[in-house]
Amino acid sequence: QGLMWRAVNEDGTLTYSFVEALVASHPGYVVRLLGGATFASGMLLMAYNTWRTLRSAQDQRQPVLAAGQGA
Repeated sequence: QGLMWRAVNEDGTLTYSFVEALVASHPGYVVRLLGGATFASGMLLMAYNTWRTLRSAQDQRQPVLAAGQGA
């Protein structure tokens, strides 16, 4: 994209217009969107997993027995 913006013709005008540079960079933005969506969904999955882990730990508390009891 930067190289397209720096390209000039013999008379000093830009070789590519801004719209042409934007169209050429579109696939990169799609890949960036997919990567960001994957990252965000991973963070949400981690938060859900942490919440479920903490919630299940509270449900399974066992009474502490004194020494010599139970076994």
